[in-house]
Amino acid sequence: MQIPTLTFGPYRFAPSLWPTLAFLAVFPTLLALGLWQTERAGAKQSLVERRAASEVTAPLDLRGQAPLAESDRYRPAQVQGQYVAEQQWLLDNRVYRGQPGYHVFTPFQLAGEDRPRLLINRGWVAVGASREFLPMLPAPEDPVILTGRLDSPASVGLVIGEVPLQSVADKVLVQSLDIAALSAARNMDLLRYALVIDDGQPGGLQYDWSPIPEMGPEKHLGYAVQWFGLAVALLIIYIGVNTRRRDNDGGKHARI
Repeated sequence: MQIPTLTFGPYRFAPSLWPTLAFLAVFPTLLALGLWQTERAGAKQSLVERRAASEVTAPLDLRGQAPLAESDRYRPAQVQGQYVAEQQWLLDNRVYRGQPGYHVFTPFQLAGEDRPRLLINRGWVAVGASREFLPMLPAPEDPVILTGRLDSPASVGLVIGEVPLQSVADKVLVQSLDIAALSAARNMDLLRYALVIDDGQPGGLQYDWSPIPEMGPEKHLGYAVQWFGLAVALLIIYIGVNTRRRDNDGGKHARI
């Protein structure tokens, strides 16, 4: 396969086949990664703004609240009801101050007739001496009033294997926790968000929630600059190594 050459002034650009194929494979990938990180930065900025706006939003009282909307995420809320501690969900790979542990989710029955259930993120608990034995997680048996913020369970980048949502064990260890999938798998009427209870609430463990994402928008923008910088560097190298002065080869190639 012959790749056309270009001449401009005293220079000739004559790339060979394999470097060109490599360039065409890598260059768009670098641009795509830069654009992806830019989009991630925009999404994280929107997330930060939504969390900041929730600081001045009146708390939801879920006793008479209609089904939660997407805009209710991060809003402060208050609930009244009772823990349903027969089964609890432990979200793995949650690190607090360098120590591995779990986020503990316990179902909560809202007070009133025909009211849905709500997952309560009670906070963080350490793994302990061995992963073979899950920690003891007693919850209050009497009705309580809880305050906190609505949020989805923390996500992870990669989940290996099937999440055991069908399990009926009293404590279930999971790598990810999707509330909608759990609701369908266990035939439970769950609200779309969990309540991350405030520090010091009944049944609370180690408080572990921040209004700022673990990776802010500025880090994504930094990664975007790196990817775009690599793309520019690759373009400069590709052009540089394939461009020669015409007088070096006798000027035998015609101008295109």
